Amino acid sequence: MSEIRDFAEFKEKFYQFSGLNLDCYKDRQMERRIRQFIDRENYGNFSCFLDKLREDPEVLHNFFNYITINTSGFFRDEKVYEYLQNTVLVELLKQHDRINIWSMGASRGEEPYTLAIILNELSALGRANILASDIDDKARAMAQEGCYAAHQLEKMPPALLKGYFEQRNGGYYISDRIKKAVTFQKHNFLAPIYGEMSLMQLVLCRNVFIYFKTNVQDWMIEQIARLIVPGGFFVTGCAEFVNNPQRYGLERKIPAVYHKRQ
Repeated sequence: MSEIRDFAEFKEKFYQFSGLNLDCYKDRQMERRIRQFIDRENYGNFSCFLDKLREDPEVLHNFFNYITINTSGFFRDEKVYEYLQNTVLVELLKQHDRINIWSMGASRGEEPYTLAIILNELSALGRANILASDIDDKARAMAQEGCYAAHQLEKMPPALLKGYFEQRNGGYYISDRIKKAVTFQKHNFLAPIYGEMSLMQLVLCRNVFIYFKTNVQDWMIEQIARLIVPGGFFVTGCAEFVNNPQRYGLERKIPAVYHKRQ
């Protein structure tokens, strides 16, 4: 029982100074991941680890990166992006003079920049507001720098790589035109600020729900669905699904893509 109380105390104190509520994550999975992190980095126990998180911003960033699974890449899940380019965005651009897009949990920016590239290929980059959010300050800073390693670009079509990136100093830098099209913002998935957001035609929240408890998933989907205008779209990760999407006014079109009913 003492170990369970230790973890509960760690979650409470971590929430007090970080704002991230680990109670919303699946308990056994999250506790196991945190213990693995502590053991791997030789932090000793929860108490010592908490002190380190408070003292060292780099440790805090690495921990955020670890528990929020900042894994992404350009054109990740190619079939989803193909559907977005050929169907979703074409449909939205026919219906609206200007569209709002939100990439939630954008990590280092691969997802929102992919969307910006697609919109530019559709000659519609100037007709979209692209918001990208993440709780991790360092991940957002890396996204705003726009420098990527070759492995992050392995799904990028060669013509697009040549057209939108400049290789220098051992990295690939995304073009300023694409970089300027995306606005980055700090956002905690679990904070009740959804009512302050603009209405959206397209929201992407991929590879996030799977780590949360069912009741938290339901709450998040409800908040997101309210933000999406009728006729808009919601995109999840390919390993995720919305249980009973009708209750949120959503209809699944293909795996991972949902349409908000008119």
